[in-house]
Amino acid sequence: MNKLLIALIAGLFAATVGAQGTMPGETPKDKAKQATVESVTKSTTETAERQKQEKAGVAAAKAAKGTPKDLPTKADKQKAVDAATDASTPTAARQAQEKQGIAEAKASKGTAKALPTTKDKQKAVDTTTKKEASP
Repeated sequence: MNKLLIALIAGLFAATVGAQGTMPGETPKDKAKQATVESVTKSTTETAERQKQEKAGVAAAKAAKGTPKDLPTKADKQKAVDAATDASTPTAARQAQEKQGIAEAKASKGTAKALPTTKDKQKAVDTTTKKEASP
């Protein structure tokens, strides 16, 4: 099977190399002239297309030159600053809530917390150990 594949690949390679040679009535000199003509034609066509694109770009730039840009004015900037300041300044209601929360925290600071029993602690350890042991 490998020999068959090698033979097929070699045959295709030989066929493509043979197809790239000159035709019986054609001389290498004719082929060189043809290549020169093709390269000149191709470069001329590309140059003409490039010039059209450049002209279109220049026309678009000239048309857009007179239009104003969307830059923020001083008034717009000041509105943005005022909005940010208002959002960060705490309102009276928020200040009252914060004071209440602080007072509650201070009041509960001295009280003892109810600790779970030894059995509750053991159950928590057992469930944690089982979770970690099972993959």
